[in-house]
Amino acid sequence: MIHHNQAAAAFLAVPDDSEYLCLVADLLDHPAVREMARYPQHGTTTCLEHCISVSYLSYLFCTKHGLNARCAARAGLLHDLFLYDWHTYRPRKGERLHGFEHPRKALANAEQYFSLCPVERDCILRHMFPLTLTPPRYKEGFVLMWMDKYCSLMETFRRPVMARYALQERRLERHFALAEAARQPLAEPEKRHG
Repeated sequence: MIHHNQAAAAFLAVPDDSEYLCLVADLLDHPAVREMARYPQHGTTTCLEHCISVSYLSYLFCTKHGLNARCAARAGLLHDLFLYDWHTYRPRKGERLHGFEHPRKALANAEQYFSLCPVERDCILRHMFPLTLTPPRYKEGFVLMWMDKYCSLMETFRRPVMARYALQERRLERHFALAEAARQPLAEPEKRHG
């Protein structure tokens, strides 16, 4: 049977990649960014874990394809800097639902603490396309948008799917063991000498 290393694939922790860390170290050290670890995002993944995953995957893709990896990495780390638990948040009067509203809140928080370039601003503001109707202006924004959706799906559905997969795998192994036992010839009775 195929066995997957579930622990290694569950989520990306802070990567041991010195080039990536050079681009985002100041963000990772900031109290507002660290505060994201207090809020759940998808399943058991925190907002900070989610943003690190989106940031690093966006960085890797942009590096490979000659895009602005620095902007993608930094925007990915800040794209959900809304700093509240969206599961229990109640919109104030005039606000829309979290999915529509949080890119603006994340951008406002990011601009409050950091100096952002136009690409980073656009990536944060437009990462919820097509839920929000305006698409990103830059290729890096599309990369971040897709990595965000990929990570969100993996964080939401991977654990239940992998738990179901493990249950099915155990059942198959039991059935194979029973089938193998059934194929074994019965042991011949010992002959008595005498």
